[in-house]
Amino acid sequence: MLFFKKKKKLLRKATEEDEKSFAAAMEENNVGFKDKLAMVISAFLVIVLPCLLILLAISGIALLLFGGFN
Repeated sequence: MLFFKKKKKLLRKATEEDEKSFAAAMEENNVGFKDKLAMVISAFLVIVLPCLLILLAISGIALLLFGGFN
């Protein structure tokens, strides 16, 4: 528990100034539609697809253990 309390102290809430500076940086860099689409597709490939594969593997193992393939 002590470890998590120390880590929680390191995190801080985003202020309005932080949000404004982030929004200004996004506008300044002029992120286009194709770039956003590439980011969404890469997030799908990196996060969603492996999670689905792990879920399918665990489900298959459960079916094997409990006789679902008989």
